[in-house]
Amino acid sequence: MIERYLLRHSDGLEIPLLWIHKRNPSSSRILFWLGEDGKVALKDWPQVIPYVNSGYDVISIDPRGLGETRMPYKALSPDDPSLGNLDFDHAYMNPLSSVLADYVYNSILTGRPYFLQMIEDLEIAKRFAQSKLALNVEWSVTGDGDAATLASAVAETLPAVRFVQGNSKTLKWSELVEQKSELWPVQVLLPDGAYIH
Repeated sequence: MIERYLLRHSDGLEIPLLWIHKRNPSSSRILFWLGEDGKVALKDWPQVIPYVNSGYDVISIDPRGLGETRMPYKALSPDDPSLGNLDFDHAYMNPLSSVLADYVYNSILTGRPYFLQMIEDLEIAKRFAQSKLALNVEWSVTGDGDAATLASAVAETLPAVRFVQGNSKTLKWSELVEQKSELWPVQVLLPDGAYIH
């Protein structure tokens, strides 16, 4: 079964949430599944169904600015006019010039980094789930693609949430710096994140 919710919080913010479970849910094992573009979609089903079959209830959300909460704009850059020719998905998440990049950079300037806002969105989803469940619940989180980095950070930040390593590798800023990479997932940007020990 798939239950669909819309969580409203913080004076106007919304989090679309899917709760995927067997017809008679056990509700004792919850897995937060995070995707690069937001909550689970049809293309992600082969990755999600094994968790459901092994007894997990799967919760998946669209963090602010992703999935259903995307801003319906496309940025144009005078620095690189070719960015405007990208398809909407790639143009929206381009780290050099995009709507999401503008949001991420502005969030750092205001002192509320976007990466931490996404962790907060997961915390809000966890509180929602706790209000519907018994107290004795095992919490886990996993992420697909670039979302594996967010999943790992959620497990380090939220109490009693265990990271489940999927097929994706977590990002290490030091590796990006050593590779002199100019393209990286903009949503994981944090102040002082890129340094080498």
